[in-house]
Amino acid sequence: MAEELGVKIAVENVWNQFLLSPLEAAHYVDEFNSPAVGWHFDVGNVINYGWPEQWVRVLGKRIQKLHIKEFSRKRRDKEGLWKGFDVPLLEGDDDWPAVMKALDEVGYAGWAMTEQGGGDTPEGLADLATRLGKILAL
Repeated sequence: MAEELGVKIAVENVWNQFLLSPLEAAHYVDEFNSPAVGWHFDVGNVINYGWPEQWVRVLGKRIQKLHIKEFSRKRRDKEGLWKGFDVPLLEGDDDWPAVMKALDEVGYAGWAMTEQGGGDTPEGLADLATRLGKILAL
């Protein structure tokens, strides 16, 4: 029905211990055998399980949407798992040049959205926009 209606279904990698590798994720999407089913790739969410650029290369054309999010292993290790997300874009462990290069290699040209704190004030939003712009310019 999704195909008939032109609706895309994008599975997102979230921390639910389901599909912990890019090979599993690609296989899962492929099992639907439908152009309507793809992947909503969250860059920051995969750092606990691997390297985002590797996920991009394996998922390739399956990526329908992109979450730009930062994660710090150092903060995770010192302050707890969820604190890894409490770091501004460009100040965590995402290798943004490698991620953006991989996205170029697989031909990703879709939307990019951020799921990142810091935009709750005009100044914070301006900083977030600047940081996001630097990533997208890579």
